[in-house]
Amino acid sequence: MNEFWQHLSELYPDSETRDGRYWSRDTQVRVDPDKLQLSPLSQYGFLAIEGPDCSKFLQGQTTCDWREISTEQASLGSYCNIKGRMVISFIAGMATAETAVLRLSADTVASGRDTLGKYIVFSKAKIRSASDERVAIGLSGKLARQNLAAVFDKLPTHALGQTSCDKGMIIQLDEAGERFEYWGLCEQAIAVWQQLSPKAQVCAADYWETLNIAAGIGEVCASTQDMFIPQMLNYQVIGGVSFSKGCYTGQEVVARMQYRGKLKRRLYKASIATSDAHYPAGTELFSGDNSQSIGNLVSMVGPNLLAVLTEEAVAAKQLHFADSTAVITVNELPYLIPSKE
Repeated sequence: MNEFWQHLSELYPDSETRDGRYWSRDTQVRVDPDKLQLSPLSQYGFLAIEGPDCSKFLQGQTTCDWREISTEQASLGSYCNIKGRMVISFIAGMATAETAVLRLSADTVASGRDTLGKYIVFSKAKIRSASDERVAIGLSGKLARQNLAAVFDKLPTHALGQTSCDKGMIIQLDEAGERFEYWGLCEQAIAVWQQLSPKAQVCAADYWETLNIAAGIGEVCASTQDMFIPQMLNYQVIGGVSFSKGCYTGQEVVARMQYRGKLKRRLYKASIATSDAHYPAGTELFSGDNSQSIGNLVSMVGPNLLAVLTEEAVAAKQLHFADSTAVITVNELPYLIPSKE
């Protein structure tokens, strides 16, 4: 437990992590639209890639274009194995010109570090876990920008815009400016929390995941590593894959699917007709009486979920988990999928 989480445990004695996500009796269930929502994001960890070759190294390993990532611009991205399957997914930013930061699922930090570490030995850069020193806080609501402006001199102005200063990094996640992630070192994060929390609702980390689900943003965790190619999570639509950057690990498979293949499974947003169900990421889904799996769960909070499913199964409208008859209904994503998909 780093200093920030120790600080929160002292502020909120009932706090704990459930399935890696922060929870406390002091956190709010009902969101007040007239307040800022703060979510401690214990489900995320960090990798730091440091050195003059950090961007060059990552350019040859990941799906995003590091020529476009800077201290003012972040990006979604992933690292794939040679079969094009996602080992980690992340949001990438630059803390400095020679320090790249990947925010990713906490349970994939070690494997991501070890896998990428095999290839970094010939670069003027080093990779390490930064989860013990750095934390993520989610900020959301109509007053998010206004409250951040009272603490930070400069804020990003567009989706995946980034700013960096001596207080930490701010990533804007949406065009409306109602959703941000703050990444900071523990001491910085404690100071920022002390400034923002008196005016805010503190929400459990599950609340942040409901916002991810609503936004149609799926992420890879330990139980779904090597399961999806980026297009299955719609990363070609939401900015997580560049098709003009050149070669990277798994690129041939990803590009072939984009230009020559037919994607049989992709990410859908859905809801289940029960509030009691809870399944871990990677759980298989089924259609009607068919015993063959037609997809896998990506994330789930309450009745809301993201899942990678076949088009045929979605059209059949008889989706369910293996041990449940509760109906799963597919809902509209907040972005359009090109007709080719």
